[in-house]
Amino acid sequence: MTNNTSRDMNAGTILETSRLILREWLPDDWVRLKPIATNPQVIRYVGMGQPPSDEQIRAYIEAARKLYRDAGFCLWPLVYRESQELIGFCGFDHLWGGEEIEIGYWLAPDYWGKGLATEAAQAVMRYGRERLGLRQIVAVAHPENKASIRVLEKIGMVYVKNVTHEGVEHVYYRCRDP
Repeated sequence: MTNNTSRDMNAGTILETSRLILREWLPDDWVRLKPIATNPQVIRYVGMGQPPSDEQIRAYIEAARKLYRDAGFCLWPLVYRESQELIGFCGFDHLWGGEEIEIGYWLAPDYWGKGLATEAAQAVMRYGRERLGLRQIVAVAHPENKASIRVLEKIGMVYVKNVTHEGVEHVYYRCRDP
């Protein structure tokens, strides 16, 4: 892993909370994201639960950087303020490559159960509404992913229906009307 100063790790800050910094992706962030993206606990509810290759992680970050340049949003890296460690991501993307805008988040397991996903998602929702003018935001989760569903409900999203995408069942949520 490369050694970055906290200034480098916080360059391109998008928004901050009391414990988190959400910022633009750095080209070498794939190295910091890899332990999270390949952790079986993290990805068990992502797609078919298969870990991505190094090339897929790099491509994901490049796609996120392009989406941010083009649309003003992406799933931004989450930096834990205290340690300056990249601990996951949170932000917006196009649901399954379509037109709907979804909120999403991943956290490294060491940071689960501390309210960080909720803290990040609340800040991202405010940013989406106030800065980006987003009105209809959706989210999906595996029905078994109770922690993620709790986060969705805490940030004001409501269950709409179950959907199947690429053979995988999801619960589909949308934001309450503003």
